[in-house]
Amino acid sequence: MAPRNLISDAKLTKELQKQYVIGDSSEIFARYEKGLIESAIPNREKLYCPYKKCSKLLSHDPTDEEAEIIIKGKCPWCAGLLCARCRVPWHTGRDCQQFQKEEKDREDDLRVKLLAENCKWKNCPHCNSLVDKVDDGCVHITCRCKEEFCYGCGETWSGRHWNCQTR
Repeated sequence: MAPRNLISDAKLTKELQKQYVIGDSSEIFARYEKGLIESAIPNREKLYCPYKKCSKLLSHDPTDEEAEIIIKGKCPWCAGLLCARCRVPWHTGRDCQQFQKEEKDREDDLRVKLLAENCKWKNCPHCNSLVDKVDDGCVHITCRCKEEFCYGCGETWSGRHWNCQTR
């Protein structure tokens, strides 16, 4: 699953590219050559190493039937195992369908958590369910699990809690 050397497909030879396009700077030419290679790979075939320490471009053709059989790959630069179908580090013990469902569930959970933070919702201290109160509503909350607590401080409700300072 190493990247293909597509520079040979270019119309200019390396010497002409160096001379007429870039000049003599080998560092700039190396960056140009890397960009040329990357631009020659169709977007649907671009696969990057999913490990942050690496992130190198790999080439993967999802329409290639043989490549579809080889889902588990190894990055030639960092040797990290990856799933070419899911484009993530290898998900040991789970097939792609299970992993993608779990990933979607995690993303959904994260969205709800962010919404709860933005809306300043609270968690029930007993069952951990999210609870919202009406803007001018009372801080005395009865959760669906029947736990009574103070929306202001999250403590279990008591008779003296009516004057909680965290309103």
